[in-house]
Amino acid sequence: MPAVPAPAKVLVSGVNGYVGIWVASAYLEHGYSVRGTVRSIERAGKHIKDTFAKHGDKFELVEVADITASGAFDEAVKDVDLIAHTASPFHFLGKEPSELIDPAVKGTVSILESVYAHAPTAKRVVITASIVSVWTYLIDSPRTFNELDWNEQAVNLVKEKGAEAGPATIYGASKTLAEKAAWEFVEKNKPSWDLVTINPPYVFGPPIHEVNSADALNTSQKFLFDILTGKLPEDGYETVSHNLVDVRDVAEIHARAAELPQAGGTRCLISAGAFYPQDELDIANSIEPKPWDGLPKGRPGVTKDKRHLITVSTDQFDRVYGFKMHTPAETIGDSLKDFKARGWIA
Repeated sequence: MPAVPAPAKVLVSGVNGYVGIWVASAYLEHGYSVRGTVRSIERAGKHIKDTFAKHGDKFELVEVADITASGAFDEAVKDVDLIAHTASPFHFLGKEPSELIDPAVKGTVSILESVYAHAPTAKRVVITASIVSVWTYLIDSPRTFNELDWNEQAVNLVKEKGAEAGPATIYGASKTLAEKAAWEFVEKNKPSWDLVTINPPYVFGPPIHEVNSADALNTSQKFLFDILTGKLPEDGYETVSHNLVDVRDVAEIHARAAELPQAGGTRCLISAGAFYPQDELDIANSIEPKPWDGLPKGRPGVTKDKRHLITVSTDQFDRVYGFKMHTPAETIGDSLKDFKARGWIA
């Protein structure tokens, strides 16, 4: 499928979210027009409109009250050339699998059905998926995952254990089932548009959505806040390995997914590397000038030689997109500056 260059019109679902608002910003900066969806304009509209006021009529806001409802996006998708679906729950608070799986799967299928039936001008759909639909948690030897892998383990565990599978496994199942539903929709219906999925790990970096306290941060950036302010359990700094990526790079890859013909039909993993929280403390303490005098030190260097069970292959990202991402030091440093500017750290 050919690229979808600016000044095409993009629909961005969940534009009031941590990732969604950055994605909308990237499209606008690349010259696109953006139509963003929120559940309630009354509750979420003012901050978003103020954020994008400089773009004038190139940005518009529409309401989609329930993304899981059939036909929810029928009006929103009309006359758009590209769809970026970022709206999907990310938290570990669900007590029952349906609390995460239903909105993830139904929201994805709902928007694809609407595009298929009501968006004859659409050329590409870009879905913000997740690395947890790729890798499996329960492994005992190091493994590198790539775009051919699927987290069937989480799906099977939720089928077997239900709520007892645990919040992280339920979240993994929700993202796996939602992304599989998207690829199966395309395979079954053979639409005139193509599909791109983007699979980031923990997404860190300064928020530009409306957030009024550190406790109200989205799940991933709150994790970074807790790491950098010493709020993790002591052993959590040395035993919990994860991958990270900057939210601004996630937004940039969404914009390039429209501009690059070769992006069509790809499932792309994006990561700036694997880290223990102690690694991130060490990085934060190495930044000059020091962004915050209150930084905890933990046990510097203790994780330097520790292995990571899970790593991510970014070969496909390099082949398809190939831009230079923010370094972890830039992501962490800019996050600390943002926390300080908001008065969340002294």
